[in-house]
Amino acid sequence: MASCFVTGIAPTQDIAQLEAMLGGISGIDKSKLTVITKADRSYEHDSSFLNFFHAGGPTIDGDASGQMIDGTAIMTSGGGTGVPGIGASAASMSHMAKAKAAQHVGNLPIPEDEADNYNDAIEEGRCVVAYECDGTQGATLEEAFRAAGLRKVKSFV
Repeated sequence: MASCFVTGIAPTQDIAQLEAMLGGISGIDKSKLTVITKADRSYEHDSSFLNFFHAGGPTIDGDASGQMIDGTAIMTSGGGTGVPGIGASAASMSHMAKAKAAQHVGNLPIPEDEADNYNDAIEEGRCVVAYECDGTQGATLEEAFRAAGLRKVKSFV
């Protein structure tokens, strides 16, 4: 069975509120709940049963685990001996802008137009919640996410 991700937008970044909302969802492995937030990483995040991934922000004592760092990329090839960014085609520049847009949701299988909505929510102080499951659980989990108070709940394969 193919796996899917059920996603939704939580209206808050408050850890206690998120735990109350998501802790009541029955029939799931709570350790698989992933919450993407723009909030600065804290010890409360680390001690939660939720898996927080932080979109940028400072680390604790130089520890970058659980953090997604904004604006970083590795350039593996410039396509020759040219200077990066000079003489680049419009297509390659638009690709760079799109890559920047998908930064917060990482490798989740979310189409670009949907990723923009999730990124906007994160930038505005809300969180994106994702849960990986097999395809047979998707509809049931969508209902449970909505009942828990998540908005814009969708499944992606």
